[in-house]
Amino acid sequence: MKFEIITLFPDYFALSLRQSMLGKAVEKKLFDIQIVDLRDFAVDKHRTVDDTPFGGGGGMVLKVEPLDRCLASLGFEHLADMTERDEKNRIILTSAAGKKFEQSTAIRYSLCSRLAIICGHYLGVDERIMSLYDIDEVSIGDYVLTGGEPAASVIVDAVARLIPNVLGNFESALDDSYMNQMIGTPCYTRPSDYKNIAVPSPLMSGDHKRIRQFRREEAIKKCSVNRPDLLEQAELSSEEEKLLAEFSAKKNEK
Repeated sequence: MKFEIITLFPDYFALSLRQSMLGKAVEKKLFDIQIVDLRDFAVDKHRTVDDTPFGGGGGMVLKVEPLDRCLASLGFEHLADMTERDEKNRIILTSAAGKKFEQSTAIRYSLCSRLAIICGHYLGVDERIMSLYDIDEVSIGDYVLTGGEPAASVIVDAVARLIPNVLGNFESALDDSYMNQMIGTPCYTRPSDYKNIAVPSPLMSGDHKRIRQFRREEAIKKCSVNRPDLLEQAELSSEEEKLLAEFSAKKNEK
């Protein structure tokens, strides 16, 4: 898989995407990351890629011409020349106005061969680029950043770790928070007892069925406290629904 990050600040990614597991995966050539400087596609001596918005108001807007030249140089077709949507080669624009990026989004993008990410900036991007190319507007959350670089890093990290062999143990990806509309279960490691706080006995039992049941129940409890909205979509057994009702009742008594 190949990631192409289109940005005004190439140095932002000099270290951030070459650390930990992602850095090792790049070295092993499990995927490739290309950083593209949008200013290379400006035509004036000042390398201008932004301008003031029509209609007035504060802020600056990324110009359509440099973006068009950049995407064309990367080999992306104009919408007018496409006969069908290309699900394997996607373009993403990081945008506060985009659809929310979720684990299901990361899974879908991990099946791509190529992912180009435009780092949004300033007031926004000239909307005409959306008419020229098949672009997904994506937001990583309901807040505003100073630029799209942190969002691009988040997207690459979330997608890349789902690529086979990037993680040392792919089972850990399958157990990720949000993989099954559920946040992760509480975790413990050595020592088994710390300041008179012991690791829950099911995790020490060696009984895999008991361990799975305990982890599932604790995830449901934690989800009901931190993300009750997720439980509305989760598939719960009758026993789990009973457990949730009992836990909620105890929580309301406090």
